[in-house]
Amino acid sequence: MEPETRVSRTGQLVNEEESMPVSSVPPRVLFQRPLKENPRLSRPEEPRPAEKSVLRDLRMSTHAKIQRSERLFQSMLLIGGTFVLALFATVLGVCLVEAWPSIHRFGFSFLWTSTWNPHRQIFGAWTYIVGTFWVTGIALGFAIPIAILSSLFLSDYSPKWLVGGVSTLMEMLAGIPSIVFGAFGIIFVVPLLRDHIEPFLANTLGTRWEFFNGDNMGYGILAAGLVVGIMVIPLVATVTRDSLIMVPRETVEAAYALGSTKAETVFFVKLPAVVPGIIGSVILGFGRAIGETMAVLLLIGNQASIPSSIQDVGYTISSLLANTFTYAVIDPLYSAAEIELGLILLLISLVVNTLGRELLMKLMGGRLAGSVGGG
Repeated sequence: MEPETRVSRTGQLVNEEESMPVSSVPPRVLFQRPLKENPRLSRPEEPRPAEKSVLRDLRMSTHAKIQRSERLFQSMLLIGGTFVLALFATVLGVCLVEAWPSIHRFGFSFLWTSTWNPHRQIFGAWTYIVGTFWVTGIALGFAIPIAILSSLFLSDYSPKWLVGGVSTLMEMLAGIPSIVFGAFGIIFVVPLLRDHIEPFLANTLGTRWEFFNGDNMGYGILAAGLVVGIMVIPLVATVTRDSLIMVPRETVEAAYALGSTKAETVFFVKLPAVVPGIIGSVILGFGRAIGETMAVLLLIGNQASIPSSIQDVGYTISSLLANTFTYAVIDPLYSAAEIELGLILLLISLVVNTLGRELLMKLMGGRLAGSVGGG
């Protein structure tokens, strides 16, 4: 086709195609390839009905396996949690059953009767209860101040190169068998008390208080209490040191910012903050001291008498059981009386730990720390 022409206003012939602006000319497409779909942008094909059933079955089987594993794990936790309760109930039940002849015959008078005569079948626990508390009290009175001071030194004043070595030695000291401490007491503590400390106490404090007078034998409740106190020190010091380390750093820095010295920060900020930890460590130390057997058996003198002075000999419940239970089983009432002594020791430990836990809850406003005393 020939291009169209038109007549301009001036009377000239103008080619229509030449006069058209460039922008208005439609583009000529010579060749156009078909667009390919991007596989990443394309929608996945819907699974077929057979594939849907397979996926559903796979999900259901996986969910069932997860449920079975969860139930198995929960059952294992339940068994582990109830084992301790079952064990305690078993020990308590066996002690009650075996001690019932003594409980039935003597009743509550067994607690405050001092006579212990197997030949006449008269048994009373008061002498052994007093001896047990004497040794435990001396041990805690000796161990607690030293343990707190040593924990303060390790947490705030000791060089870093010394902390690791001393902490390791304290842990090793806590793991030494009690028979070794008993031998140490016989070799070192008894001669020291007999030749130096007991005469000094009698010549100084004994002139005013009869409680510090007595026979200078070395053996007795003082020797047993000191050795048990040495055994308790690592336990109390370790728990107290861990509690001191857990004090928030912001609290300590705030005390320094207010102008407190290091000693004031330690004694007026850190120590009040770790009172629950100290009480928990004392409770643990009490549990260790009240049930100690071999060291006490070697040092206390093993005489069934109520001590009247700190230098007297005595007897504890644990040392009596270790010393006489092998032949007490011949007489049913004798063995029942000694098992009742063990039951009393168990109940004392239970009451002390319960009271300690209640005290911790009151001090912490109803929140018992997990790091203290089995929380």
